[in-house]
Amino acid sequence: MAKTAAMLPPDLSEITEPLSEDDQLLTPDELQQISLFASVKKAPSFDRFPGFTVLRRCRPGRVICEQGEAGATAFAILTGQDVLAIRRCQLDTLSRMALGEQVEHRDYQLLSPGEREALVVEIEAEVSEIEQHCLEIDSADPPTRRHLEQVAVAQLLVSLEPIVRTRGVTGWLNRLFGRHRRPHENDGARMIPVDGPSDIDSNLRQAPLYEGELFGEMSCMNRSPRSATVVATRDCYLLEMLRNVVDPLHGDPEYKERMDAVYRERVLEGHVRRLSVFESLDDAEFARLEGHIELVEFQSGEVICEEFDRSDCIYLIRSGVVKVVANAWARLREVEFQDGDWATVYSDLVSSDHATAGGVPGLLSEGFGEELQGELIERVESGEVSDEFNRRLLEALNDFICSDGIPKELGKTCGAVASLFDDPDFGDLLSGFPESCQNWSQLETRTCRRWLLELALPGTMPRRDELAGVRRTLAYLGRGDSVGEMGVVLDLPRNATCVAYDHPDSGFHQRIPSSRGGSVPSRVELVRIPREALRELMESSPSVKSSIDATIRQRQQDTRQQTRQLANDPLSLRQRTPRFDQLGLVQGQQLMLVDLDRCTRCGACVDACVAAHDDGNTRLYLDGPRYENYLVPLTCRKCLDPVCMIGCPVGAINRGDSGEIEIRNWCIGCRLCADQCPYGSIQMNHLPVPVEPNLQQRRLLGEDAEVKKVTSRAVVCDMCSSQRGGPSCVYACPHEAAIRVDAREFFFESDEIAGAASGQESAS
Repeated sequence: MAKTAAMLPPDLSEITEPLSEDDQLLTPDELQQISLFASVKKAPSFDRFPGFTVLRRCRPGRVICEQGEAGATAFAILTGQDVLAIRRCQLDTLSRMALGEQVEHRDYQLLSPGEREALVVEIEAEVSEIEQHCLEIDSADPPTRRHLEQVAVAQLLVSLEPIVRTRGVTGWLNRLFGRHRRPHENDGARMIPVDGPSDIDSNLRQAPLYEGELFGEMSCMNRSPRSATVVATRDCYLLEMLRNVVDPLHGDPEYKERMDAVYRERVLEGHVRRLSVFESLDDAEFARLEGHIELVEFQSGEVICEEFDRSDCIYLIRSGVVKVVANAWARLREVEFQDGDWATVYSDLVSSDHATAGGVPGLLSEGFGEELQGELIERVESGEVSDEFNRRLLEALNDFICSDGIPKELGKTCGAVASLFDDPDFGDLLSGFPESCQNWSQLETRTCRRWLLELALPGTMPRRDELAGVRRTLAYLGRGDSVGEMGVVLDLPRNATCVAYDHPDSGFHQRIPSSRGGSVPSRVELVRIPREALRELMESSPSVKSSIDATIRQRQQDTRQQTRQLANDPLSLRQRTPRFDQLGLVQGQQLMLVDLDRCTRCGACVDACVAAHDDGNTRLYLDGPRYENYLVPLTCRKCLDPVCMIGCPVGAINRGDSGEIEIRNWCIGCRLCADQCPYGSIQMNHLPVPVEPNLQQRRLLGEDAEVKKVTSRAVVCDMCSSQRGGPSCVYACPHEAAIRVDAREFFFESDEIAGAASGQESAS
């Protein structure tokens, strides 16, 4: 297919800058000297991919890649030792050629004997220079070594302030009234993920890159735009690779382990140290903490921690969204059983109508080993009750609850499972789940399994719903948020359940394509700091202790305020409805809402949208799902994780100055972004006159791609970023019915329910 061909361009020269006099294509023998490939069991077959890797020597000031351009290659910053290994291999090749040995090296064969001799002298001088550099690094103290290893900087070149629109009706209004954006009280540093091992602080606008690091991987894998411009700050060597070379690396466990180590060493320090809690730490104090930090991942729907768990760590959210839920625990706890209950539990497990020859209900038999089953029968016969055995039995029951999936014999759908049990409450529970059991989250699976246990052993198992209260979502946490401090410091169990949350199947538009590898965010990435390490740090650092104590006092106050609000008006908590999840509203950083109680259907918002754009096309459609008294129109919501940006074959879609989604005029109308947007926010507008693709577009697509005339282009709301007044649709509404909000702040951190999003941190 043409799209497949576009993903793998046939020649490096077609999609990247030409070779300079300092650059050279590496031979397979030379590539094998690089430590990047040394530990890879299945290294790329370099003989099959000539011209797909190039060694670039970058002088200070050289631009390696530019923000917004389509990325088709990945870069590895080579260490001095890597370069030494390559140069020594080259010297060996030249030496063998001088002795008359036949060597297959096209570049060297084109040189005369005198030119090869001059090249040897040049390489030897370079080797001497690199050896001195390596010696300086090896002998330097850690801060100096780190400075010497820094070779480049990733920087934001776009302005973070909106540009005043000077054209059209809206431009005239701006000039006349001079309406400016009102700064938010919480405006501050914004962390922008870089396609590599560093993040950029929007205030500092740059991040360092070091020897041994890899960057540009995601752009290379998905053909997405570069997130930053990378400029060399000192002499350095980079290996530029196409996807053909990068793919085998990602499949190798040893390579992944190595890169994870580099990731932790470089990224976590920057991420953790920027937190206000730790910014006062000196190098020695942070070094002690850094040794205990680890990076953990959870797939979408997985339970990160559960209510009543021991508070053994705090989590810092590096990427993705975490959903915090109260009263959502599923596992059995010792406190749910009275001392006299256990003898009845033993007996019911053995005598249940669902019991098998093994002595326990069929649903549980797989989780009970023969030893445990035999001992259970013995204790029923003897009447003996043991605390130690109770704990083992409770663990086996919880293993059943926490098992993956639903037993096959129960069926594959909610209806099939519900039909096996004559219990209306159980049916009501399943009615709120996805119809296919395969699509249940881990929390939904655990909840169902707990119910199955209660239904299989009526009168024995404590009913969770009678103990828990109403399940409700407390908050959605994103990048930079943290959870768990209160439980760790006050030695309290967790008071909420945290779940890795991701794009849902909204249902009203379309399903997010799952067949494209990597096109849908599927994980939440967290930084884990163990309880013992944090407590030790608090004892040694008064500033850290003071900062955490202040945070805890504020959260205790917020929790008390939330409790009073619940007592006075429990129905005011908007987040109790599952529709919020189903509609994916949490993704909206600038979610548009139309208050239907105020809206008169005058259409002024749509007219303003049309007037604000030179092409005469609207970006706003007053259609879409309803949530409470609000209409959620089909327009861009500036998602936290915009899946629409991934995979554009020509890099036409990217983020603008303030994080808005922009589609450039070189869009080829392939519909990939529109198909991937789960909320119907991207529209395809027909071009009255078809346009021939230009040279840049043809190069990006590749020689083998079938290039047709562009008959339509994608358009998306850009939040009127070029105007001081903000989105025209909001500005033009005469009844103040149209608003743009951050969904998390509006629904979960409003004055109505202050503390709901802060109390969650004790939650975990």
